[in-house]
Amino acid sequence: MERGESREAGTAKDRADAMRAIRREERRSSKKGFVARHAKLRADFISQGWLEHLREISEYIQPRRQRFLFEDRNRAGSKRSNKIINSTATRASRIFASGMMTGASSPARPWFRLVTPSPETMNDQEARRWLQEVEKRVHRLLNASNAYTALPMVYRDLGNCGTAAMFVEEDDRDLMRCYVYPVGSFVLATSSRQEVDTLYHEVGMTVGQIGEKWGMENASPSLKEKWAANNHDEWVRILHCVEPNQDYDPSRVDRMGKRFRSVWLEADCGPEDGPPLFEGNGFNEFPAMCPRWDLNGEDVYGSCPGMEALGEVKGLQAMERAKLNAIAKIVNPPMVGPSSLKSGRPSLLSGDVTYVDVMQGGQKFEPAITIDSRIAFVKEEIAMHETRINQAFYADLFLMLSESDQRQPVTAREIDEKHEEKMLQLGASFQRVHNELLDPLVKRALWILLRAGMLPPAPPSIAGLELMVEPISIMETLQKMMGTSAVERLFGFAAANSGLFPEIVDKLDADKALDDYADMVGAPPDIVVSGDDLLAKRAQRARQAQLAALAAAAKPAKDGALANEAMTRTAAMPPPAPGSGPSLSGPPGGLAGLVLNQGGIQ
Repeated sequence: MERGESREAGTAKDRADAMRAIRREERRSSKKGFVARHAKLRADFISQGWLEHLREISEYIQPRRQRFLFEDRNRAGSKRSNKIINSTATRASRIFASGMMTGASSPARPWFRLVTPSPETMNDQEARRWLQEVEKRVHRLLNASNAYTALPMVYRDLGNCGTAAMFVEEDDRDLMRCYVYPVGSFVLATSSRQEVDTLYHEVGMTVGQIGEKWGMENASPSLKEKWAANNHDEWVRILHCVEPNQDYDPSRVDRMGKRFRSVWLEADCGPEDGPPLFEGNGFNEFPAMCPRWDLNGEDVYGSCPGMEALGEVKGLQAMERAKLNAIAKIVNPPMVGPSSLKSGRPSLLSGDVTYVDVMQGGQKFEPAITIDSRIAFVKEEIAMHETRINQAFYADLFLMLSESDQRQPVTAREIDEKHEEKMLQLGASFQRVHNELLDPLVKRALWILLRAGMLPPAPPSIAGLELMVEPISIMETLQKMMGTSAVERLFGFAAANSGLFPEIVDKLDADKALDDYADMVGAPPDIVVSGDDLLAKRAQRARQAQLAALAAAAKPAKDGALANEAMTRTAAMPPPAPGSGPSLSGPPGGLAGLVLNQGGIQ
């Protein structure tokens, strides 16, 4: 028995060792695949010219933001602005980010609402109240997290480099945490629908941060040695990989039942050094927002205002150097003088004297060139370049109202036309920003709230329907308000001609017009009554009108009965004393009191 038990125990141990060896080999091959795919995506990013182009943009517009090498980490304090003399592009980039933040996702006002594809559901008051409550909870989550501090960096990366990346993670402390990855530290891949579904990101972490986040169980031997030696502040290159799960099985509850898998691993160690540092259960929804400002065909990365303005920015710096050179020549000009000055160096100090023999050919000690008129030309060129840079970043549009000439009265129509001009230029790009950044962000927040059990139960009318995110930001509202003028002109035309043609108002659907108008101006849905509440309100008004009509019809008969009663009482009264007469201020019970108390003749 003992020998049999020993043989069975040995067999079980061998099987367990064999399974561990198989899993270790799977992890190593998987790690090798992640490293190989990152190397391929990075090589494409470089060979296609994106790295060189974006690095040049960074040097001339925002040199401290992007990170193209692992060694660029924690070096924002170093001097990197040597190529920037005129910072117009940097300021325009900042205005662009602020304008997009205020116009598209301002934390000071609602900028989205939840709707369903079913019009009947949207007319149901219970469903509308539920959607409004969910909207409030999403807004509270975004305010409690760092979303509104991360979004301006996303907009700035969009304006400068055309592509941005923000990873949204479920957080134990704030429930949701956003991480904006610098351009140059990540590479992307897209699906067959040209949607970003793959993100590989290089990040620097210290040994101490790695131990705090994951521990040392799956670390490489070299990393374990650093941890044991207490080298907790040494930097290590970590690779974060998020991509579709090729083995996705919705029937499973483990990581294989997730649509996307997420892996963190050491980027500087080989596959033989150990398994990935951490491999979570993945995600049901893509956890990263990777918006592109503008796309050309099947490109993975987008173009942007920074690329459009790069030539102007470089020319501006060259002209600023020319202007400074001209100013230096004006302040300290090159001089010409007679050869007799060779013996003694002339003085250019204020108040000093240099003696010149004017009899020798009439020579003077004077500036060699005069450039006062030339510097004016350079200043005009600089102003033109600055204007074109501001136009490329839409800074002139975002500042249109604040910089308008207030010396002349500005009418409301002029302001509306300026807003319409702005929306026409930003409309297409704003729609892409909504589809690739704001819509996924709201849906990601909804999933996080749902998994945390922080959403109210959905009413039966909305159960099973897809929720859609509809923008109601300032930009979207201004775009929709272009249609309000048509509604206003139509109703104004009908009102102006209703006296001559009363039947014209029969052509107007006031309820539909009010619903569309409220939608165009972004009015809160709970202030527009619809459905059963609207029918009940109108039924009550109809009853009140009917009662008023009955009261009006009964009033003459009532007044006649009161008059007859008053005459009867008057006839039965004793005659008044001499010198006295009826008084409206008399005591109740008299004629005046009877009429006033019962609402008769006054």
